[in-house]
This record gives sequence, C-alpha cells and structure tokens, in this order.
Amino acid sequence: MRVRDVAFGLLDTMVKVALVVAAVTLIMRYAGVAYDYGYQIYNQQAAKPYDSSTLKITVTDEMSVMDLAKRMEMRGLIKDARLFWLQERFSERHGKIVPGTYELSPSQTPAEMISIMSEGYTENADESEDGG
Repeated sequence: MRVRDVAFGLLDTMVKVALVVAAVTLIMRYAGVAYDYGYQIYNQQAAKPYDSSTLKITVTDEMSVMDLAKRMEMRGLIKDARLFWLQERFSERHGKIVPGTYELSPSQTPAEMISIMSEGYTENADESEDGG
C-alpha cells in the first residue's frame, strides 16, 4: 500500500509540473504577441516605406473595418489585417471611416490611411439626411 501511495504522489507531482511548464510556455508566447501588437498599435510602420505607388480602395456601407483591413492586406497596403483593425479601434477616428473610393499607398502609415478615409466624416451626417 505504501508503494502505491508513493507512485500516485509521484505521478500527481509530474502532472502538476507538466501543467505549470505548459502554462508558463503559453503565457510567455502570448505575452510576447500581445506586447508586439501593443507596440505596433502606437508605433505604426508603413507596409512598404519606399513604395510611392497608389492603389484604389473602395469602402462601402456594408463593409466592416475588418473586411476593409483584409482587402487592404490582400492588396499590400498593410501588413496585418488584425493589427489594422486594432489601430482603427484605438484611434481618435474610430468608427468614422466614410464610404467612398480612396487612393492609398503602401508607404503611408495606417494612421494616415485612416485619416484619409475618415476626412469627410461629420457628427450630424444622419441628421442632415433626415432633413434636420
């Protein structure tokens, strides 16, 4: 009976150590990812700093910021759609992107692109459509 208790105690300890190692590994990995995203939200870099070409992007009413970001990533205007979504989310111009067609360049930062796409935003746009 004593050998059995020692074996279960040893097995219990090994399982706990394995769980702690797995938890520490996951925390280290995702803490690094979170730090990188946080850093890049406020220290924005252009996708291609020396590329002066421009691309036309059309934004529609039905398009979410993530849809727009995915389209921009596919066209090479930004590096990471999720990062662009976060950058828009934490910017002063959150929710102010106006539908339209825009000429954007991969040499622009995400903040510059968001600024261009939200230039025509007005607080009372809905009121003016209603005749008020």
